[in-house]
Amino acid sequence: MNIERTRTTTINGTPGAQPWAQPPATVGAHLKNPEGKMPRGRKPKATKPPTKPVRIERLRSAIMGLVPVLMEGGFSPYLKPPGAIHTIAPPLTDPKTDGMIGHVEEPLGTYIQRVGIAENYQQRPPFDHLTDSIYRRLVRDFIAGATMPEAKVAALSANAPNKMVYELNEPGISFSIIDGLQRLYCFCIAILLIWRRDALVQDGIVPKEAWDYFSDVVEKAGAPQTATADILQRTVRYEIFYSIGLKGLLHYMVTFNTGQRRMSLPVQLEIMQKPLIDELKQKAKISVWHEMLKMPGMAKNKELFAAADLVLATKAFITNSAQVTASSEAELFLNQDQGFLENVGEITDVVDTLARVTTEIQSKTMQVYADDPSQRFILSGGGTFFISFMAACGYIRNRNNQKMLEGALDKLMAKLSEQREDPLGLDDYQRALGTITSSRGKAIRRLVYDTFLRFFSGVTTELEWMDTASQITGVTD
Repeated sequence: MNIERTRTTTINGTPGAQPWAQPPATVGAHLKNPEGKMPRGRKPKATKPPTKPVRIERLRSAIMGLVPVLMEGGFSPYLKPPGAIHTIAPPLTDPKTDGMIGHVEEPLGTYIQRVGIAENYQQRPPFDHLTDSIYRRLVRDFIAGATMPEAKVAALSANAPNKMVYELNEPGISFSIIDGLQRLYCFCIAILLIWRRDALVQDGIVPKEAWDYFSDVVEKAGAPQTATADILQRTVRYEIFYSIGLKGLLHYMVTFNTGQRRMSLPVQLEIMQKPLIDELKQKAKISVWHEMLKMPGMAKNKELFAAADLVLATKAFITNSAQVTASSEAELFLNQDQGFLENVGEITDVVDTLARVTTEIQSKTMQVYADDPSQRFILSGGGTFFISFMAACGYIRNRNNQKMLEGALDKLMAKLSEQREDPLGLDDYQRALGTITSSRGKAIRRLVYDTFLRFFSGVTTELEWMDTASQITGVTD
């Protein structure tokens, strides 16, 4: 699936803290001293250029804080709060989704507030726009006055269960970019360049070589205040899609981004099953890692459970099947007619089990295996073990009841509390993995599932990894 990243922000609903409401310290740092002059007699210290991840994060923070700082800089007349959408022509109907499509024109100052950039990097890892030749050219052309292609924006309800917006003047509308997030990012970079200019280099937001590339066209735009006011009044055109739900949103994302780099399966699941993830975060109090938020060079926090793994673990628990994969679940979502939560059944059992596994059992495992990073994060570090473990939990719950599952988890906690090295036999687990040479993904999922199931059911008193592996592969020591 190939799509551009999506971002939502509530406009017509109850006002709340927007993601850019707290501008970063770097934004506006040179407003009081725009030329960056040092006191007489004092030489400026040479500073080491920031690393690429740091610079990208500074740019992202500057963009998120752009609107309030522009207002402080005297540009409030060009940043009127977005109101209801007004289309310039009668809407069209899409027979595929039964959705409506309207066409909109509004000033850039309005558009960057309606569909601003926040932490939802939902479809692809963010680009380093200031070193990418294509995006640098797009920014330069836009500053010079080039007209950009129409973006495509979805209107979704922040309140309705089905996310449907039927009229564009409804309260509580959130706006998601279907196609055009990279252009929005470049629009914001252009505003920063026209307004802040080489101060961005001093702040470690723009590389010196990138500023050299833009400097001539920026200077031709005029004085900073005048040029910034002009660009904020520039007309932006976009299509607005409404009367669609999450499935319709995904349909359009796929349709309009087929030429882009493929979106990863974990990110697909995060978008598709956002209601489920939100439910787990709220009710189970799970600290979640979102792949969609990952910045270039950023490693996953191994203590956190990936959002996509939680989705698959929930499905494995409900179906008591370890053979749940991201690809099959993504395909199923696009082809089914009902939402995931409608099939969950007793959501309380899912929440209670995940809450215990991701807190109590995870904490105890990290404590017992504190000196071994490869085993310390066995539950949260990678999906296969965690998902297959949850499938075994689901079997006990579905075959018996939730009380029996609680007893099985108590048994596991008792095992972890034994005063001996490697109570879960994870060294044997690693050796067992080495005996699996064919159909590894399927066999490893079965290894974890069968081993925990035998332990939970009382067939074994230990986690017999090697014995289970020999039953799967037919190979004995």
